[in-house]
Amino acid sequence: MKRFSFFILLLVIVYPLATFAQEASHAFRFALITDMHLKQNDPKNTETLREAVKDINTEKDLSFVLVAGDIADKGDRPTLLTAKKLFDQLDVPYYVVPGNHDTRYCRTDTTTFDSVFGYHHFAFTFQHVRFIGFNTGQGNGVNTGWVSDGEMRWIKSQLEKTDKTQPLFFVTHFPLNPSDVGNRDVFLRMVKPYNVEAILGGHYHRNVFFSEDGIPDVLTRTLQSNAVLPAGYSRIEIDHAIRFYEKKVNDNLPFLWLTLPFHAVFVQPVN
Repeated sequence: MKRFSFFILLLVIVYPLATFAQEASHAFRFALITDMHLKQNDPKNTETLREAVKDINTEKDLSFVLVAGDIADKGDRPTLLTAKKLFDQLDVPYYVVPGNHDTRYCRTDTTTFDSVFGYHHFAFTFQHVRFIGFNTGQGNGVNTGWVSDGEMRWIKSQLEKTDKTQPLFFVTHFPLNPSDVGNRDVFLRMVKPYNVEAILGGHYHRNVFFSEDGIPDVLTRTLQSNAVLPAGYSRIEIDHAIRFYEKKVNDNLPFLWLTLPFHAVFVQPVN
């Protein structure tokens, strides 16, 4: 009888842990595109985005797409609408945040952006991993980053829905360093108690790694092409590690440029 009681007690303790492990057991991939800089009078970047959407749709194992801002070079509504029509052709869900080019020509920071996409921040959970994207632009012609009081309150409300042990990624445009976002210390103090795996963004137009008080801050390359750089985006894989690949459009050989530890147990590897 004592052995049976011990078995029941062990089951009660272990079952919730097993449930958590099951929720976090399926590895996954997603794409991140940033700094498209579409222009009304120059179709080149629009065609690049069109080709990128087609290319992403050929990768059938992607779960979603993150868009980290600077979609329209002048932040104008017609160009943002053009971008949205292309994003809507993606076969998987996509989530966008604005960059400084999307907001700095607005009287307020996100009025035009919101009128096109319906939001300027997002939060969702996938495979028990939490993703929170938010605006770091100021509008009114200002080209430096700042997290507004309203955005801070919204982030706090999303953190209140997040378990402190849950793997958490933030998505921004600006990196969260002092030279780019003036009040980044306020943000970092707020998120310090949580299991922040990384901050994902763009803005620098190249692959760069920073550490924000111990939090990995990963900037990814621009989608745009130039004389020496073909068009490309990022493919990010999560299982027992976080792996960042640069994926050239219409090229089947992605380049692994960064690997970070992942603080959760995934038992099913990426194939």
